[in-house]
Amino acid sequence: MTNIPLNRLSWLALLLDIAPLLATAGLGVLHPVGDPQASPSVLVRMLDFQATYWMRNAIPVPPPLLVVGALVSMLLWWRYRGPTALAGTVLGVGLLGLWSVIMVVPLLMHVN
Repeated sequence: MTNIPLNRLSWLALLLDIAPLLATAGLGVLHPVGDPQASPSVLVRMLDFQATYWMRNAIPVPPPLLVVGALVSMLLWWRYRGPTALAGTVLGVGLLGLWSVIMVVPLLMHVN
């Protein structure tokens, strides 16, 4: 039996997992050229903070919404075993893995 508030929380965690992807798409539409942090638009700067800021500045911390979404999904799946929480867990772990690969490539190029 699925508890409705937990199912809604699972959907919210799933949306948090894909927030960096949505922010990257929005950033590509709203500010396709130049440094987004120099933009006068607060929305563009916020989208950049959630999307590409971490990678461009080589900050070894994943985007915060992705981490929160993945952790909440993992907790809900571990505790309540809902299908949405499982999807959020798989997606969150996959996106964190992709983020790790993207961050390791410049490190390897720098070391080489």
